[in-house]
Amino acid sequence: MPLSHHRIQIDAVFGDLLAHIVASSPVAATDLGDHRRDAELDDWAPSEADRRLRELAGLRRRVDELAGTDAPDADEAGDLLLLGDSVDAMRFELEGMRSHATDPLHYLGLATGGVYDLIRRVDLPVAPRQAAAASRAGAVVRLLDQARANLTELPEPRRDLALLRLPGAIDLFREVLPGFAVEAAEAGEEAARACEAFGAWLTDATPSPQWRLGEQRWNDALRLALGVRMPADEVWERGQAKLAVLAEQAEALAGAVLGGSSRGLAGPKLVRAGLEVAAADCSQRRTLVSDAAEVLGGVKDFLCAWGEIDLPDPDTLRVEEVPDFMQGSAVAYFVPAPPLEPEAASTYYLSPVPDDWDDERAGSFLREYNVHALRCVGIHEAYPGHYVQLASAQRHPRLLRRTLWNSAFAEGWAVYVERRVIQAGFGGNGNLGDADKLRLISTKMEMRAVANALLDQGLHVHGWDDDQALRLMVDTTYQERSEARGKLVRGKTSAGQLSTYFVGGEEMDDLRCDAEARHGSAFDALAFHRQVLGQGTPPFAVLRRALLGEAS
Repeated sequence: MPLSHHRIQIDAVFGDLLAHIVASSPVAATDLGDHRRDAELDDWAPSEADRRLRELAGLRRRVDELAGTDAPDADEAGDLLLLGDSVDAMRFELEGMRSHATDPLHYLGLATGGVYDLIRRVDLPVAPRQAAAASRAGAVVRLLDQARANLTELPEPRRDLALLRLPGAIDLFREVLPGFAVEAAEAGEEAARACEAFGAWLTDATPSPQWRLGEQRWNDALRLALGVRMPADEVWERGQAKLAVLAEQAEALAGAVLGGSSRGLAGPKLVRAGLEVAAADCSQRRTLVSDAAEVLGGVKDFLCAWGEIDLPDPDTLRVEEVPDFMQGSAVAYFVPAPPLEPEAASTYYLSPVPDDWDDERAGSFLREYNVHALRCVGIHEAYPGHYVQLASAQRHPRLLRRTLWNSAFAEGWAVYVERRVIQAGFGGNGNLGDADKLRLISTKMEMRAVANALLDQGLHVHGWDDDQALRLMVDTTYQERSEARGKLVRGKTSAGQLSTYFVGGEEMDDLRCDAEARHGSAFDALAFHRQVLGQGTPPFAVLRRALLGEAS
């Protein structure tokens, strides 16, 4: 069947966007699975931001022109929306967030990630990776020189997180890289010394106390960078209402966990007592990551018996520790296979307990990520969360849908299935008390997702200080202080992303409810999930049009 004029034009704009990404960022090209520039590191000459903005503005105009012509079909309209959102996100990063001028992590991430992404790709021939990694390490001196020239502002939280990660970066270049490629030792040593000099420069520089985005830029981050279309005031109101409902659920579940020993306890005291019992089932310092990998087998067995979501075949998921140079912010995250190499492995990363933490801080971390929490995180990051969703997206027939994605849907799907799997009875095959503990911890994880959104808006829009933020996380949503401290850093060094868990989960629940209402007794959960996962990773407007026929 011949392609429509719209489809040809849309594919042409997407092709030019892909070419722009590859030409602008060798590191991003590697992430996509294009290895033509593996030996190069991004170049941030003073005029680079303006050059990128000009090209992106031209691409945005072409998207708008296509959207303004004769009405495209649903697939074409969805692709145009996803394409426009992706261009907007890249423009906002340059104009709104201005990370190249305000964030040392922007450069440190390019330097370390560009090299590590080559080291970790054990599925590719080793000799070309060794040569490319050495070449990239040799460009770190130039990149960090550019960083010092471009960084006109240094918000204190970003400066401090960069300093926290620098020892891991130095170890990567000085120890890990030569172990991977002996011929890269000299370049690695030069890169390590450049990192040390960069750290000294950051230490001596006067940081800016202004790190909050303010209402307008935070709203822009939510809409432009992340494709969230729920208004900020609705996020706030729904979040407050959701917390009240979850607090009641947590109290009832804590009573079930404690049984007769709950007598005389109520409210937060009851919940804390129940959580303390559940959190006692925890890993040891050295076994946290291996325990997280082990629980995935039970999750997969349950999903196969449940039969509502298809699992990837073959299964290429790996579970690994977060590298030292990436620690200090997110505890767990997922890295999918490159869209141009869908057969490659995907990785679920989890932070170990840092060696330099004392027993009190380590114990707090292990209580937060107890055995029951590891199950919830595994559902979210792996089965049937991010890994299953993105593996399905990589089977989409159009490269555009395999490559471009919407953060709110990606996180929303993971939050939605985490909730559904627990509700379906996962964890109920063994001791009944363990099932109650899992449901209590799952409710706490839901409270965390709501708190993320409130924290995000509270810090950047409402001017919360650290005490207000910690009260929400520790007192209201029962997070361990170690978790809350890390989340506070993450809230100050990012914008909008923390809101995508709650917003996406709400949007996904709304979609499910509307689909059930439309189909009534004929609603089929497996068919619904297949339809959702068959769309790639688009904005919810695209999903609603595809599944419900609504105009996007």
